[in-house]
Amino acid sequence: TRKMTKSATVEQTAPNKPPKLLPGELTPEAARDWENACSTYFMHKGVVAADQVKMVAFGMMDPRLHTWYLAQRAALDAGSFADYMTALKDGWLDTHWDTKLRKKVLGSRQGTRPFYEWALELQNQNALLYGNAAHLSDVQLRNQLEANICDELTTSVLRAGLADNLTLRRWIEEVKHLDDKRLEDLASHKKIAEDLYRSSKRSMSTFHNKPSSSSKTFNSSSRLGALTETERNLLVEHRGCFKCRKFYVSHCSKECTNGAPDASTYKPLNEADALAARPKTTRNKPVAAVAPVGAVMPSSVLEESSGSEDD
Repeated sequence: TRKMTKSATVEQTAPNKPPKLLPGELTPEAARDWENACSTYFMHKGVVAADQVKMVAFGMMDPRLHTWYLAQRAALDAGSFADYMTALKDGWLDTHWDTKLRKKVLGSRQGTRPFYEWALELQNQNALLYGNAAHLSDVQLRNQLEANICDELTTSVLRAGLADNLTLRRWIEEVKHLDDKRLEDLASHKKIAEDLYRSSKRSMSTFHNKPSSSSKTFNSSSRLGALTETERNLLVEHRGCFKCRKFYVSHCSKECTNGAPDASTYKPLNEADALAARPKTTRNKPVAAVAPVGAVMPSSVLEESSGSEDD
């Protein structure tokens, strides 16, 4: 049969009202819901077995199913409701749907899912096979669950020594408690690991962000403002260096190994700074007049001027 884009669903307004099987692809779930809704209606209305099929068959709203029923109406009405459901499943469910579903149940493993979530899924799938030869008994389903739980839970179950005569429901509850404890331990260990990771990351971040002396010098010099005209004239007049901005030194800016001053503590140069830095032997001697800008200056001064603070 050609598959449709949506699955069929069942609609029933009240237990004593005939249900409707709405248009769509018939699935094992829809077939089960249809069978349950019809059985509920028969019970509440007291419909006799001989009239059951004809009382609900016209509730199949899908044109394909409606035509299928009309084509064999006499035979279907004469049979039991169970025969009608068997014929409906054989005609409209996927070929070998029961074998495929049983194989899916038998091949399922817990993996990383919580045990109870996985166990409910398998019980629901196995319930679709009820009345079919592919249906697993409670003992078979317990064996299937026990054989495919995760390794960590297997150890806990073996240590618990659960009795063999426990019902499937009771056994699932006991295993659920063991799995809940396992999941709590996993969550606790995960939190501890995450806390350690965050703490380690913060420590590394603090270590890498701590400024070194070299980086501090570089950053400070990169933020240091340019020399003003007054500062430049003072440095020329008092044999200073344009790079380290010190007065009365014996080097030029290109040869300076002192580095630029710290921008955070730097104060603009003034005449008092120059006089304070003057060697004692020359403090009492008059300073020669500074030549005007256009006058010829010593080559060392011109060299310092060309090597500005950008050096």
